[in-house]
Amino acid sequence: MPVATSLTDGLHAIVGADGVFTGPALAEYRLGPATPHAVVFPRDESEVSRLLRLAWEEGLAVVPWGSGGHQSLGYPPSRYDLALNLRRLNRVLEYEPADMTATAQAGIRLADLQRHLEAGRQFLPLDPPLASQATLGGILGGNLSGPLRCRYGTARDLVLGIRVAHADGTITKGGAKVVKNVTGYDITKLYLGSHGTLGVILEATFRVYPRPPAEQAWWLSTLELEAAHALAIRILGSHLAPTRVELLEGPAGRACGSPAQGPALFVSIAGVPEAIRAQAVDLARIAGEFGTAPTEDPAAPRTWAGRSDFPWLNAERNGKGHGAIWRGGVLPSDCARGMRAIHEASSEWADTAMAASVAHGIVRGTFRAETPEALARSLAASRAALAALGGFLVVLDASAPVRAQVDVWGPPLDGVGVMQRLKAAFDAKGILNPGRFVAGI
Repeated sequence: MPVATSLTDGLHAIVGADGVFTGPALAEYRLGPATPHAVVFPRDESEVSRLLRLAWEEGLAVVPWGSGGHQSLGYPPSRYDLALNLRRLNRVLEYEPADMTATAQAGIRLADLQRHLEAGRQFLPLDPPLASQATLGGILGGNLSGPLRCRYGTARDLVLGIRVAHADGTITKGGAKVVKNVTGYDITKLYLGSHGTLGVILEATFRVYPRPPAEQAWWLSTLELEAAHALAIRILGSHLAPTRVELLEGPAGRACGSPAQGPALFVSIAGVPEAIRAQAVDLARIAGEFGTAPTEDPAAPRTWAGRSDFPWLNAERNGKGHGAIWRGGVLPSDCARGMRAIHEASSEWADTAMAASVAHGIVRGTFRAETPEALARSLAASRAALAALGGFLVVLDASAPVRAQVDVWGPPLDGVGVMQRLKAAFDAKGILNPGRFVAGI
């Protein structure tokens, strides 16, 4: 459907003719069956505010957009008029190495921010999937993280303050630009993981960390998944301070460079070389209790991204025609049980590759099957298997035929009523990412 001339004129008045895309370029912004009527590229937060005010007044549905790498998350939008691309909001606004804080706009790529922080020999310890292209806004909106959460936590632990444009164009802020802040309700955390349904993130202030002078990684292989998991729990409960403890079953391990055919742990430790050497000795001693020994990964740290990107980029493919990417969660003590349960529940219909960040009980993986129906059965059975352990499973990426058979978010949680009331309070007209989140929020 073409954009009405009056609306086009309104968009041009805000961002200029070069800031509005229509026509064939819209195909890049398609989400499921939905394609926007226009894509707009604001240059600053004032233009974001004016665009949202126009959308509010006209009742236009808006989908915030960064690099697009994680737009497969959630349902397709129930309405979709404008794609709001923030790639022009890509500056580092403040960086205080002495205070270990940095403020950046939402459209900056994480990789570009990391290069900026290198000047102070610091970094933001976030390593979500597709980090080389992901923008801060997308990472925060999805509360995305990777193996480094073992040592540093998630975005919720690293964000100090935030600026947000609301559905009616009003701009507010939460938190502060200092590490120490007054006590009270941390409204910032409402937006992290809200998938753009409560507001459009404009900028964020982060706690940053010194970049370790050295980092080393090892593979520890075992014959059984349960033994590898027990070893991971032993390491996490010891005096060692690993930055990553990843449990990978065979196919996932091979996809990520493991020298073993069966289950393996991937463990990394950072710090000064002397401390790493001392911890390596203790790691070997602990591994010996389980009948194995560490094998240093000679490719690390060049291959950190491969661990974080699994299973988005490097999941082992076996030729079957349909695939899905998923993430689940169980208690850290149940990682091996959860992975075993998924394998037993899905093996009749699909092949799988799985990895777990043991410190937080996050399991992620891929299914591949001959048909969409088989893939859907695998996902449903695996979700039930994790639910029996008190866990969950979310479908991160799958084709439309699979999505038609499996709810990507799963059964609504107990707190969905609170989420619906928040959505009504923050976006009464339902114009921000409508229908994309849990229970169609």
